[in-house]
Amino acid sequence: MMKNPFHKLKDRLLSEDREQPFLEHLEAFRQMLFRCLITVVAVTFFCIPFARPVVRWLQIPLLKAAEARGAAFELITTSPVEGFVQVVKVIFATGILLSLPLLIYFIAQFVLPGLKPKERKILAIGGFFGAWLFAGGVALCYYVSLPVAVNIMFYFNDYLGTIANWKIEKYLGFVMQLLIGFGIAFELPLLLVLAGRMGLVTVDQLCRHRRHVVVGILVLAMMLTPPDVITQLQMAIPLYLLYECCIGILRLFRRAEQKRGTEE
Repeated sequence: MMKNPFHKLKDRLLSEDREQPFLEHLEAFRQMLFRCLITVVAVTFFCIPFARPVVRWLQIPLLKAAEARGAAFELITTSPVEGFVQVVKVIFATGILLSLPLLIYFIAQFVLPGLKPKERKILAIGGFFGAWLFAGGVALCYYVSLPVAVNIMFYFNDYLGTIANWKIEKYLGFVMQLLIGFGIAFELPLLLVLAGRMGLVTVDQLCRHRRHVVVGILVLAMMLTPPDVITQLQMAIPLYLLYECCIGILRLFRRAEQKRGTEE
């Protein structure tokens, strides 16, 4: 049976309506990527004049440790392009970190419309606390763990009777790995809370696997920090305390939901 022209036109319009949401979604994804790229490029160019202050800021724990030992210390380069390469790395890393709030905002604009209201609220609150946790991890590393790690490295040089002439590439890589490692590690408790609110894990499961979590935290600390026990514990102990805080927060949420259920 042949369809009349009206039915053919109707079928075509319905087909185009079904395809349009995907095309709009693809266009929104393209715009999100373009905005993220432009943001990173613009912020990175903005950071170019601040490369030298950032490098000096990263050297402050090293210089203080050397001054406490009554010695002047200068980082060295061993190739003509090493200084240039390190400046580019610092500029790019600083640009990425300063771009993160805008990048998260653009990604949220793309993702949130497809989520339920409860999921939007959870992610919005998670993003806010995630930024503070990352900053807290970086601050703890810079003001506490990094000076301890540098002093330990100096101690072993003194113990061996060697002169510490560190390359700027090795030192900056060491510092940035430590700072970013602490920042990322401090995001893990937040992920647990978000997973708990979305029903992926329960309080009972978190309590039951405490021993496994302790082992996992210690392994993570060994991977992200220098090979000295003190620095590893400086990461592991706050992480475990945050883990216990996550359990407490999820318990409060569970009690509130149970109380709401009994009232209804």
